Amino acid sequence: MKTEPRCFVVVPTAMAELHARLVTAFADEPQVFVLRDRRKGDRALSDVGVFAVGGGELDPALRRAVEAKLRGLGVATR
Repeated sequence: MKTEPRCFVVVPTAMAELHARLVTAFADEPQVFVLRDRRKGDRALSDVGVFAVGGGELDPALRRAVEAKLRGLGVATR
């Protein structure tokens, strides 16, 4: 049974190398999906963001785990 993603890690469009690094880092975690921000202008992210799939609140334990892994990789989140 495949685990559906519950968390998006969104990487700014200009950070292609970081995106590739995070895809590799989270490859063994099916709950986490890493993608590049496609938004333009004022809505575009300038930092990496962690969001719940479908909106709403992300499970606090999952958020802590994802943010801890990002910090371990030297990545700041918004």
